[in-house]
Amino acid sequence: MGLFAKRPPCPICGGKVKGLLTWKVGGEKVCDDCYGFVDLPDKMVDTMSIEEFKQYMVFRDENDVLRQEFQETQRIDFGWLDTKFLFDMPHRYLCMDKHLKKTIFEGGQIKSFVIREDSMPLYEGSANGLRKHESSVPAQVAAMAPQIQQIVSQKQFQRNMERLVDQLDDGKRNHSTGYYNDFVDIAAPFKNFILEIRFDHPYWKTFTADTPGPTFDSTEPNAGDYLNAYREKVQTLDQLATALMAIAFPGAKVEQVAAAGAPGQPAVTRTAAAAPATSEDAIEAIQKFKRLYEEGVLTEEEFAAKKRQLLGI
Repeated sequence: MGLFAKRPPCPICGGKVKGLLTWKVGGEKVCDDCYGFVDLPDKMVDTMSIEEFKQYMVFRDENDVLRQEFQETQRIDFGWLDTKFLFDMPHRYLCMDKHLKKTIFEGGQIKSFVIREDSMPLYEGSANGLRKHESSVPAQVAAMAPQIQQIVSQKQFQRNMERLVDQLDDGKRNHSTGYYNDFVDIAAPFKNFILEIRFDHPYWKTFTADTPGPTFDSTEPNAGDYLNAYREKVQTLDQLATALMAIAFPGAKVEQVAAAGAPGQPAVTRTAAAAPATSEDAIEAIQKFKRLYEEGVLTEEEFAAKKRQLLGI
């Protein structure tokens, strides 16, 4: 069959299937009008028969009625992409799209939800109430603070030493040591905030989204800055959990849950080695090796290696 051979009509409406790139349902090509905008879990449409897709079209038309009624009263951003949670509190509706194009969920269709820090629950909502778990993250970061400060101090000392040695070479700051771009790698207590909503819905059983947790600055890490960023994100998540409860389980109780035993403190890793103990000894030794280099006793490579050794880099 040639490229421009006549195509079979749309199996849904009998109309013409246009274009080179066409939609397929149940192995058959359908027209753009019938396919329309589809909001289903990943790959569900790929397994649908034509009859099942027709049933979805009926659901979509019914859901469009809710869309016309939707009155946005609250919007909560979740992450830096387009994941937005729009709430219509009077009607108890929810939509996860800033343009209201995706499915409109009714509050009564939400069975439960959980917001986690990686695997640790932070909020759990159901008909039994909202459980707010106290996180161990602030305590972990507070315990890391002295170690972080020590590393930052060592890094600053090393920078000062590098500048001094750089000047010793020829009296000018010309960055000959080449180590000014070192950075600090400190592992955060967790990687992502994860949201999971479970539904009693004809098509959606679970919706999952995640957003990165805060990270330590790679050049000047600071425990206080991390905690400020963490609390700001948790405040947004608290608003989200409260809004979900308001449309799904209005009037349910709220329970505070103490933090469980904190897991082991995350490892703190430096990309550069520790600085030498005393600057005077290092400077004196470098000056001695510089004279040997100028007298031809040491090669340039040997002198550079000695500098790195004395600087601990």
